[in-house]
Amino acid sequence: MTKKTEIVFVKSIKEGVDSSEFFTRAIATPELSKDFLFYKTDATSIRDVLREWIMENGISSLFNYHITCDSIMHPGFKIDEIENLIIGFISRLNGAKHLLIIDLYFYSREVPVVALFEKMMTVFSVTLERITVFSKRSPSSERLPMHTVLRKLIPAIQIRDVETNKFHDRFWIDPDNLKGVVMGTSLNGVTKKIALIDNLGRADVTQLSTMARALL
Repeated sequence: MTKKTEIVFVKSIKEGVDSSEFFTRAIATPELSKDFLFYKTDATSIRDVLREWIMENGISSLFNYHITCDSIMHPGFKIDEIENLIIGFISRLNGAKHLLIIDLYFYSREVPVVALFEKMMTVFSVTLERITVFSKRSPSSERLPMHTVLRKLIPAIQIRDVETNKFHDRFWIDPDNLKGVVMGTSLNGVTKKIALIDNLGRADVTQLSTMARALL
């Protein structure tokens, strides 16, 4: 059986009694102390729990109102933290057969950008057969590094480039399973700009897929 850490809240409902009293009584109760480990800590202890939740559901799932894109990526994060956040979101698309990447400034020859792209693409299973990139016009030499990464990881991959300026934001979409991620910056802007990332709803993925396919 896998042991799972859960978050438990303790709130006093009696004046003059705080959480310390709760722990004192709990520790003194053999039926509890022999089966459960409980302790006080600060808010940073739930960081990993919240990160996993946000990557799976998007931070907007924590609110009753809708936020279009809300997990923040910015230069204040260490590079490995940003990469883990991005890869966590992208990993939800694992299993896709056809991947749509909508990003006018997607292609880059910068070594850190290409390296990040390779890490992102390693999360995809062997089911990925096709990738279609919607971006602005760029020379083949600029596309080559990322194309090389794709063919190294998935030798039989079919790559199609569509030149367009019809989109503003950046989207990674699995049109068949109606999953998607929106990013506020291209990969070359990671660590350079404040940006946002979040999961897309099925209705948004459907609409974006229809718009993208109309350009094929």
